[in-house]
Amino acid sequence: MGEAGHSAQSWFGGVRGHLFQMVLLGLVPVIFLATLAVITYLAETLSISAAATQMEALARMAVAIHDRGLETSREALAALATDPDDEECGSHYRHFLLATEGHEGFIRTDSSGHAGCSIGRGADLAWMVKGGHLSRAMETGSFAVGPYVVSPGGHIALPMAYPVLDWMGATRGAVITARSLDHLAKAVAPPILPEGARLLILRTDGTVLARIPDLPDPAPPITPVPELKAAAAKGEGGSFTARAITGEISAFGIAPLGKVVPDTLISVSIPIESLGGGQRQFLRLTVISFAITGGVIVLLLWFASRRLLFRPLGRLANAMGRVRAGDMSARAGDGMGELGRMAATFDTMVSALNEREIWLKDSEDRFRATFEQAAVGMCHTTPERRFIRINRRFAAMLGYRPEELIGRSAGEVTHPEDTNLGLDSIAAIMNGGLESHAVEKRYIRKDGTVIWANLTVSALRRDGNVEYIIGVAEEISWRKSAEEALRAAKEQAETASRAKSEFLASMSHELRTPLNAIIGFSETMVSEVLGPMPGRYREYAGDIASSGHHLLGIITDILDLAKIEAGKMELDDRPMDVAPAVEASLRLLRDRAGAAGLDLAAELPSDLPQVLADERRLRQVLINLLGNAIKFTPSGGSVRVNAFVPAGGGLALTVSDTGIGMSDDDLALAVEPFGQVDSRIARRHDGTGLGLPLVAAIMELHGGAMTIDSRPGGGTSVTVTFGRERVFAGTSPPP
Repeated sequence: MGEAGHSAQSWFGGVRGHLFQMVLLGLVPVIFLATLAVITYLAETLSISAAATQMEALARMAVAIHDRGLETSREALAALATDPDDEECGSHYRHFLLATEGHEGFIRTDSSGHAGCSIGRGADLAWMVKGGHLSRAMETGSFAVGPYVVSPGGHIALPMAYPVLDWMGATRGAVITARSLDHLAKAVAPPILPEGARLLILRTDGTVLARIPDLPDPAPPITPVPELKAAAAKGEGGSFTARAITGEISAFGIAPLGKVVPDTLISVSIPIESLGGGQRQFLRLTVISFAITGGVIVLLLWFASRRLLFRPLGRLANAMGRVRAGDMSARAGDGMGELGRMAATFDTMVSALNEREIWLKDSEDRFRATFEQAAVGMCHTTPERRFIRINRRFAAMLGYRPEELIGRSAGEVTHPEDTNLGLDSIAAIMNGGLESHAVEKRYIRKDGTVIWANLTVSALRRDGNVEYIIGVAEEISWRKSAEEALRAAKEQAETASRAKSEFLASMSHELRTPLNAIIGFSETMVSEVLGPMPGRYREYAGDIASSGHHLLGIITDILDLAKIEAGKMELDDRPMDVAPAVEASLRLLRDRAGAAGLDLAAELPSDLPQVLADERRLRQVLINLLGNAIKFTPSGGSVRVNAFVPAGGGLALTVSDTGIGMSDDDLALAVEPFGQVDSRIARRHDGTGLGLPLVAAIMELHGGAMTIDSRPGGGTSVTVTFGRERVFAGTSPPP
């Protein structure tokens, strides 16, 4: 035992012991120095990795802020597009322009894409209409986004369009806006974007759309950083270290903007040296000093590194993991040096992000207020059609409070006969085959009454799945009531008209038979076929025959008008010349015109075309017009018949006189059946007031029209016009 102790003592106290101690003492600083060097390297590696991960997190946060701003713009456009009463860019447009940041302005277009009205922060907003986003929105009937462009004011902006649909679901225009990148620059400004960091928005081909902040010198349009260009070409998120355009080794984080703005990414970078380069130099000097001072300093440095490096790094990594998992209350805590600043930057960034979330919530609250105060009923339902959000207008329309409808099925307030109405279209909307659908349906109010509403249904999708169904309803009960009343009144009027026409036709037939007998017997008596009779009786018989012919003409007019109104008159259309019909009518009435002291004549061109018409009815039209002109023209006046070809084609016949004329009120009365103008001259002549209505009805059967130009004391001019389809270009009918 003593020998063993002596041996051990000689080992530690002898030459070999001293050598071992020297080696041990020499190895201890070397080991600790090497350990600290490894620790320093690992610390720098972890620091750079943490910085790159932090840059990627910042890039994804910037993408989230960008997407949230884009969603706010889409919701603002959707709200404006569903407001059918604001086509002049009024208060709602001003509200959204002031309430939501980053918009250059709003433009409303018609269905052809022409700008109808606009409101914005600049004088010229026409550039927002250019691009494929407007045509895609009009063609697809859905929200469309164009690529980033440079506005006239020099801002990088993202134009977007939302279709305006009418109650039938057809596109009748669009609402357009452009969201400037300025809002993104404000959103990621310090303290969210660390000092010295730079944010780039670039395409997958490496084209840089914007740099925040800008470089002091002009930069190339395509990034010269090969690593960044290669990462952008992949179109995926990630982080890496590379030499930036400024020549500094920097940590890069990259994240794509997504499907709405494809082929576009956001990159955030920060120079490595700005992440506490002085502290790293101090750490190196400390390592050198430890090599001089020995193992105690190595132990102290190891203890200090464990306390000042690994623990803060662990807290920072843990906090970053919690934030990535959605826990925004995580904090990295305090620390010293570079890690302390990184932890403080991280905590400040998370706090600022929380403040930004509060700001976004406030923006959502403003949008919700707009949703609640909309002039039309709006609701959101689950894909199973259960209400999850209802504005006051929709609830009031159904007689409920909004909270009474939340969770209930839409079928519970739908009229039983309309429960399945539009379900196929809603299924097509959920499957992506249809953007929106409009339907008129009935709802049952809380008090049991039934109302009509025009419902437009669409869906909000996220990541290809339907998040909720959007319904916009406008009550149309008053319109339905008006349509029903109009339909009933029309049916009643048509029934009364048919009854009147059938009665007149029946009575006319019943009167014509005995009247023809009276006319025949009186004419027999006038002609003294059965022997002579006293002159006085012969005169009476002539009056009976004249009155019978007059009454027969009235009955014939009544019967013709009744046939036309009943739709039973048929035309014997044949190609004919107008001039012979005019001459025959003049011959028939020339004696009456001469007896009235009037000049009756026709002024017809020699090259008038033929018309396809019923010759008997055309002569009836001319006789009625000439008879009226003779009846209401004082002695010494004139009656003329003219014909001409109008500028648009066809053929027009005009009967004009120098008679008493008519006022506008008289004209309205004269074209009504049995309407007679009350005047001193008119009362001298018999009449039923059927002449002009019969002329208008006959011309309407021919597809033509009748127009009257008259003024009191200035005569009357009546023009009947045949359409161009009834006129032949030559004098002969077509083969």
